[in-house]
Amino acid sequence: MHLTEVLDEARARPWAVQPWARDLLDALPDRLGAVLSRWELTVVRTFADGAELPVLEVHGRTTGPAVLKLGGHGSDHAQQVRILRAADGNGYVRVLEQADDLGAVLLERLGPSLWASVPDPVAQSLTLADLLPTTWELPVAVGTPFTPTQKATSLLALVDGALESLLANGVLEGASGGVLEGAGGGQGEREVLERARALALELIAAPSPRQVVLHGDPHPGNVLRRGPEHVFIDPDGFLGEPEYDVGVALRDHQQVIDDLDQREGVGAGRRWHAALVVQLAERLELDAERIAAWAALERVTTGIHLGNLGWTEESAAWLRTAQRMLR
Repeated sequence: MHLTEVLDEARARPWAVQPWARDLLDALPDRLGAVLSRWELTVVRTFADGAELPVLEVHGRTTGPAVLKLGGHGSDHAQQVRILRAADGNGYVRVLEQADDLGAVLLERLGPSLWASVPDPVAQSLTLADLLPTTWELPVAVGTPFTPTQKATSLLALVDGALESLLANGVLEGASGGVLEGAGGGQGEREVLERARALALELIAAPSPRQVVLHGDPHPGNVLRRGPEHVFIDPDGFLGEPEYDVGVALRDHQQVIDDLDQREGVGAGRRWHAALVVQLAERLELDAERIAAWAALERVTTGIHLGNLGWTEESAAWLRTAQRMLR
């Protein structure tokens, strides 16, 4: 694969038009070239998933098949590597090489994602639930030191920003625009955002005293097969309550919720999801209400975040699911 194809793919990201992305993309050719030369790598292909810089399948003269990941956009690259080093392959992908000066890490080549290898959404959720306790066993000292209310506070800021945008666009004064279903879609969006805001305030008002090193984004696309087992990739590695990770694992299921509502009537998807929350809470001996609150808040803020990055269709899909869950 030619390097120009990698660069073209990076420049095709929706966020590439943002002013902050210019320096990152301008530096990418020299940076990528230096990494490939240092580790004697050949690019095989890019992976289709992901919203950051393209992740590359490579072949190294000494390492053989591997995966190259470059930091610089989105998650904290240095913290990801710190978590992976601390885990040393236990529940996480293994690090083969790292270059701090270039913001690059070479990882073992794993198999298909949980999405691909375990299509059933309940089975996916149970697999995530069984994997997460291993990640929570990492020493607290390696986690980014968030306060107990910090994550909910940051998500509240996203919601407040989205509400301000609706106000600026006139939606809160009766306009019918917006991405949600039915007449007065903008008002539906307001309802979803205000519910998310209330959940964030509740979580802030009553923080959990338990703090562990969280994965931070444990969805099925961040779990890959290693032989007979599954392991995580791409940890955020901040401190927080375990219920947060489980909430993230349960924030999606858009297609399942939509299909159930269409087949069995409005509310069927919400009831299915509520039962799954209880099942995982009991399996992990955690608070089901807090898991549900984090899942709902993350569903909305993921939609907001995708919209801010330019993924408008994906953003609308997340917010429509959040709307269905309110009915």
